[in-house]
Amino acid sequence: MTLALATPLLIFGFCGHVVFWVILVNRLHAVSWNRLLIDGLTNFCGIALVTLPLIAAGIFWKRGTSAWIGPWDGILSIVWGWIILMNLLLAAAVFHKLWLALHSENRGGLLANHTNVVDIRKHLEEPLTAPGFPRLLGCLPGNQIGMPRFHEKQILIPRLQDERAGIKIVHLSDLHMSGRITKRYFSEVVERVNQWQPDIIALTGDLVECPACIDWIGDTIGRLRATYGVFFVLGNHDRNVDEEKLRSALTATGLHDLGGRWDDCVIRQTPVVLAGNELPWYHPAVDLADCPRHDEDGVPVRILLAHTPDQFRWAQQQHIDLMLAGHCHGGQVCFPLVGAVLAPSWHGTRYAAGVFQADQTILHVSRGAGELTPFRWNCPSEVALLTLRGKTTDETTRDA
Repeated sequence: MTLALATPLLIFGFCGHVVFWVILVNRLHAVSWNRLLIDGLTNFCGIALVTLPLIAAGIFWKRGTSAWIGPWDGILSIVWGWIILMNLLLAAAVFHKLWLALHSENRGGLLANHTNVVDIRKHLEEPLTAPGFPRLLGCLPGNQIGMPRFHEKQILIPRLQDERAGIKIVHLSDLHMSGRITKRYFSEVVERVNQWQPDIIALTGDLVECPACIDWIGDTIGRLRATYGVFFVLGNHDRNVDEEKLRSALTATGLHDLGGRWDDCVIRQTPVVLAGNELPWYHPAVDLADCPRHDEDGVPVRILLAHTPDQFRWAQQQHIDLMLAGHCHGGQVCFPLVGAVLAPSWHGTRYAAGVFQADQTILHVSRGAGELTPFRWNCPSEVALLTLRGKTTDETTRDA
């Protein structure tokens, strides 16, 4: 093998090596294993990501030109085998990324989006982040923490007739109240959400990160107000506190717990079913066997609150019209051309954030309104007001 051929193989092999360990980390954080075990395996992946290329570099340095042109003994055969395998993995990952960009799931569902950028840091009399490392991160150039996007989105519900449209839902997710971001930030978000005067508010998990912040609920999300109620499910980080104490604190402020259950109501003269799925961290998933089925007008509208977008297939099987999820933070750090890299999902970054449609089910994935690690780059936090729209009579006839 010549040096001219070996050089690109090494460069692309290293890129594939990074992709391999990122894939593992993303899937690790999609399961419900013990947190310490997941953290330990994540650390192992990080160590392997750094040390294996250094070991390979040491072998090449020691062997000199024979490492390139051969003959290759056992250890060099393993190294070059890994490099070639990682080249193939990188090629597959690039092809998969392009395939996802063109996938039909990314077309339809979102009709319009008006975005208002709010720099909450300018409205606070105190620093946004806690002293120490959080504040140091907050000062890094390009960090978008504390600058949430307030989206007003029009969402098409395929089964719904247009005369039934107009339901307004605020989707809030992944607050991660931990003390690293001050309580005043969340209070400011709540005040701005209430100004929308939505029909319902949906909280899709990872609300409280540490026990002390349960006491924040009354002054933050406990003050959320919606005409037909505020509903919530829990996420994996909510397991860091006492589950029963957290649920009790939330319901004591008037919020409705949808964990593993469903409820029905009439919003703007439209029947609606609200359901919760907290899998894989809290069991069981909601049983919709006795839930009213859709009629010719597409009602009741079935709305599912889930923490992870990994439940998208389950939602389709249950004939859900709109699924709301979070968990992935949009990747938190997004690179030009590449986009999100880290997303704790079985699907990797496929559902990191945005609106997706599969069959008759729409999925809205929030980038999250807060953050455990107060750093976001090219991926600001978000709060979304979703206005549901239905098909016109002409569209329904054309589809038929």
